[in-house]
Amino acid sequence: MTIKGNFGKPKLTGQLGVLRQMAEKIVSETVVATPQNLRVLPLADPQRVLHDLQVHQIELELQNEELRRAQDALEISRERYFDLYDLAPAGYFTLSEHGLILEANLTGANLLDVMRGALIKQPFGRFVFSEDADKYYLHCKQLFKTGVAHSLEVRLIRQDGDPFSAWLETAIGSAVGGERSCRVVVSDITERKVIEEKLRHSLSLLQNAGKMAQLGGWTIKLPNHEVFWSDEVCALLDCPKGTVLTYTDWLSLYSHASYQVISEALKCCERDGTPFDYELEIFTATRRPLNVRAIGQAVRDDRDNIIAIEGAFQDITERKKAEKTRLSLEAQVRESQKMEAIGTLAGGVAHDFNNILGTILGNADLARQDAGSNWQALVSLDEIQKAGLRAKDLVQQILAFSRRQPTALRVMSLTPLVEESVRLLRALLPGGVRIEYRCSADTPAVAADPTQIKQILINLGTNAAHAMRGQPGNIDICVENFTFDLTSARFDLNLRPGPYARITFSDTGGGMDEATKRRIFEPFFTTKLPGEGTGLGLAVVHGIMQSHDGVIVTHSEPGRGSRFELYFPTERALVDALGNTESARPASEGRGQHIIYIDDDESNAFLFKRLLERWGYRASIYQEQREALDAICSGDIQTDLVVTDFNMPGLSGLDVARAIGKALPDVPVIMVSGYVTAELRIEAAATGVRALFSKPVNMEELRDLLQELVPPPSSAEGARTNS
Repeated sequence: MTIKGNFGKPKLTGQLGVLRQMAEKIVSETVVATPQNLRVLPLADPQRVLHDLQVHQIELELQNEELRRAQDALEISRERYFDLYDLAPAGYFTLSEHGLILEANLTGANLLDVMRGALIKQPFGRFVFSEDADKYYLHCKQLFKTGVAHSLEVRLIRQDGDPFSAWLETAIGSAVGGERSCRVVVSDITERKVIEEKLRHSLSLLQNAGKMAQLGGWTIKLPNHEVFWSDEVCALLDCPKGTVLTYTDWLSLYSHASYQVISEALKCCERDGTPFDYELEIFTATRRPLNVRAIGQAVRDDRDNIIAIEGAFQDITERKKAEKTRLSLEAQVRESQKMEAIGTLAGGVAHDFNNILGTILGNADLARQDAGSNWQALVSLDEIQKAGLRAKDLVQQILAFSRRQPTALRVMSLTPLVEESVRLLRALLPGGVRIEYRCSADTPAVAADPTQIKQILINLGTNAAHAMRGQPGNIDICVENFTFDLTSARFDLNLRPGPYARITFSDTGGGMDEATKRRIFEPFFTTKLPGEGTGLGLAVVHGIMQSHDGVIVTHSEPGRGSRFELYFPTERALVDALGNTESARPASEGRGQHIIYIDDDESNAFLFKRLLERWGYRASIYQEQREALDAICSGDIQTDLVVTDFNMPGLSGLDVARAIGKALPDVPVIMVSGYVTAELRIEAAATGVRALFSKPVNMEELRDLLQELVPPPSSAEGARTNS
């Protein structure tokens, strides 16, 4: 056995004691191998000496083996430490009290884009962005002063000058070479900052969207019913930011009807998880009414238990107002379409009836001339004429409703028309009805037909007196200037922004319900008893307002009277297209001049032929426009004047006038129509039409005009004409 090492007796303490015990055990197990000749040594106790030597030898070998194992473990631990230190996801730096870099790991060096060896003894502040330098130095000073660990966010600069955001965590470290030091952990938070910025941007967009959409969120924690609101809900309900109300106080903000709905919805959601979506009415903290859309759903935990109710509020007040306005406008469109359809029907009937009336009245006039002294026939013809004139007035009212009554517009003030109408109404209405009127001095002039404006006021006054049903009452008429802007003009589809002259006609009668108010402008609709009225009064008012491009707005409630607002636009200054027509000078009767009459209505054509011949003219009638034009323009017949109807199938009266004016410009053309408008007057004048008559034609005016336009021929011409 080879014995190495010191023979001194070791101290049997700690691990060495354990090694000694192990050596003792090994010697005792191997004592049989001791050489026999040692037993005869002349020593006091050779066995003991040998035993100690063996124990020391084995002990030293065990110590060496243990040291090798400890050294291997230390090396492994050191390698693991440096791996963790160098390859950590954060940069580690050890700095002196003066800010010099004493140690740095590989991650730290890579963050700064500098070789690790080149960092040693470099000031860390060199890599701090200039604008953050003061913040960094103050932080280090505070750290060494207090010894309390701190953290801060700064911008660092890489070797190439590229900045990045970093998070520094600092703490006092152990002394190095007798000098205090600190440990710095550096994390690159550039990506995190980008994500945070995107998150802030998304949150800002969400908040702005919530504000623009007037949308906010809320949560009710169960089972204690704790209510939490977002800031948007606080703003919607006029509450300070961060306001927290109890569950009961929150529900108390709803109107009575909405309270019943939301209470039941919340109970069902809490019990069964049933989601809800309702449009409700709620009052803010300042008692301002709101229409809100309340949406809610249950929130469950991992065990499917309902732990909360989450939802959203949206202010839909403006939307509800817009919907109400839209429904009102749609109703106006439907009403307008209905009135237009009724007007078209009534106008068409009245137009055809005009032709019939013209034939009746014309033939009645001819029969009166033929009756001579037959007084019985004259009495019958007078009654026919009276009935025909009443029918003519009725037709005129229908035409006024359907906007087919001739309108003579001229620029004028409404004030004198109102004053004259008030005088007439005071004479017509019962004594118990008091009429007051006010006319503003700044009321602008309008383009109006004075006769029709007075008819409007008379009809409204008569209607108001009937609404009072024999009881005393008041009628108030106000004339003033009024301007609509983009917002205020929205309540009526036909109103456009701009200046108007407004007549407000109010009465203290019985008022109307909604069903009656919807139908008051329909022709022949009346609430009067049989024999009290025809139901055309307000229909005529409606038609006249439309022919003036005006708008009538009605306000009425049962028991609170009625108010009619008449709006006349003042933007345009139309004048009567043909001006004031002076009466023709009396002239002699016809002397055989040739007049051609064109009308597709056989009765009218026959009537005019008889009248013209009675007045001393030669008359030719045509029911086909093209046949008449061929005869006139070809020169087959000579004519002194042409009278044509306007509304005919195929070619209109204007087409006929154009063709004659092109071929025979010296031949005058007169046109008649059952529907004469200012536009038709303008177009007829531009076409060369000498005069435009409305049916039924006033025969005296027509005869006078013929005598003016067709002078008597000379004797030679007369002889040539009669040959």
